[in-house]
Amino acid sequence: MNMKFAIIAVCGVFGLATAAFAHEGHVHGPEGEDAASFGPIELTDAAIRNLGVQTVEANPAPLQRSLQMAARIEGLPERQAKISARTEGRVAEIMVKLGDRVTAGQPLLRFDPLTVGNPPVILKSPIDAFVVRQDASLGQALRPETVLMEVADYSQVLARAMTFEGPDLSAIKVGDPARVTVQVFPNEPFEGKVQRLDVGLERESGTFEVYVLLENRELKLRPNMQASATIGVGEAQEVVAVPTRAVLGDLGNLFVFVQTDEKTFERRNVVTGMKAGDQVEIVEGVLPGEKVVTQGNYQLQFATTAKKPEEEKMPAADAASPEHKHASPWLWALGAFIAGGVVFGILLRRPAPDAPDAVALSEERTKAGGTLP
Repeated sequence: MNMKFAIIAVCGVFGLATAAFAHEGHVHGPEGEDAASFGPIELTDAAIRNLGVQTVEANPAPLQRSLQMAARIEGLPERQAKISARTEGRVAEIMVKLGDRVTAGQPLLRFDPLTVGNPPVILKSPIDAFVVRQDASLGQALRPETVLMEVADYSQVLARAMTFEGPDLSAIKVGDPARVTVQVFPNEPFEGKVQRLDVGLERESGTFEVYVLLENRELKLRPNMQASATIGVGEAQEVVAVPTRAVLGDLGNLFVFVQTDEKTFERRNVVTGMKAGDQVEIVEGVLPGEKVVTQGNYQLQFATTAKKPEEEKMPAADAASPEHKHASPWLWALGAFIAGGVVFGILLRRPAPDAPDAVALSEERTKAGGTLP
C-alpha cells in the first residue's frame, strides 16, 4: 500500500513540475479589457491610421457657462392669424388651399351673409404668410366664432425651452445667446437669442419657460418639432477647453487620451468644469498646448502597445499564439497525470506471489534449521 501512495505522489509532483517548467519563460501582461488603457500606449503608424486617431490642442479659449433644456418649435404669435367670418353666412367660394403662400390683402374665401340684401363678403389675408390650416368647405354654415383658416409666417420661429425651478433661473436674461438643435438636423445647430421669459412658474408643471428667437428663412424648422436648447449665461471666461467628444468615462471617473509623442498615447484622469456647446472646460488633468485625442479615443481603451524590435526577432516557439501561452502548461500537466495513471494501473495489475511458492519456501527454511533468509 505504501508503494501505491508513493507512486501517486511521484506522478503528482512530476505533473506539477512539468507544468511549471512548461510555463516558465512566458510573461503575461495585465488581464482584462481595460488593462491596455492604463500607462503609455505605443502604436505603429499603421495602427494609428486604422484607428483614425485625430487630436486637437487643449488651448485657453473664452467659454461661457451654459444651461441645456428640452424645447419645442413654435410660431411667433404676432406672425399668425385666424380667419373667421364674424357673422352668420354660408361659404360660397374657397380661393386658396392648405400650404399656399399668400400675401397681405390676398383673397382667401368668399361667403354669403344670411341677412337678406347684404352683398357677398371676401375674407383676405392680413399678413404675408402660408396657409397652415384650412377647415372651410363649400356650403358650410358659418357662425361669427367659426375659424375657417389660419395663416402663419414661419420665417422666424420660437424654440420654447422648459426648465425646472432652480438657482440658474435668475441667471437667464433676455438677449442671452442660444443654440438649438432638432432631431431632423442633428448636426446643424441653429443660433439665436433669448427673446422673452416667463414671469413665473407654471402652477401645475412647476416649469419655467424660455423663448429663443430663431431665423428660419429656409423654413427648415416646423412647429411642434422636438428640440434641445443650450443657453449661455453669465460672462465668458478664459479656460482650457477641449471638445466634449474627447472626454470618456462616467461621472466621477472621466478621462482623456493625450498624445505625448508621435506614436505614444497616455490616459489621463480629468476634472471637467463648465460646458458651452460642444466644448468642455478641463479643470485638472491636461495642460495648455497638449494634444488631446478627439477621434479614435474610444478604441484606444482596448489598444495594446506595439511589439519592440527585439520581441519581433524572438524564435517561433516563443512567439506562439495566446492559446499556446495559456493552454500549453495545462496540456503538459494533463499529459503527466495521464502517464502517471498508466504506470499506476500497470503496477496494480502485477500478479501477487502465489501460495505454493510461499509454502515451499517455508519448508526449505525448516529443513535448514531456520537459517534461510
